[in-house]
Amino acid sequence: MNTVGLLIALSGFIWSVARGIQVSLLCCVLNFIFPPIAQAIFAIYEPAIRFPLLVLVSGLGLMYASGGLQFG
Repeated sequence: MNTVGLLIALSGFIWSVARGIQVSLLCCVLNFIFPPIAQAIFAIYEPAIRFPLLVLVSGLGLMYASGGLQFG
């Protein structure tokens, strides 16, 4: 499950950087450096970023639920 979650999160990350190129260069750079935070900010204004954010968060949630991702 950890591997599946990692692959889903990685695909969401790559997809967000690719969508960021379509939106603006600043969006692309921030999505590459700070993926979940920048995606959440740009998802408010850009509908093209919303679904990659959902994919990334679902992958991270799957990793957290299976015990592969821990906070603290």
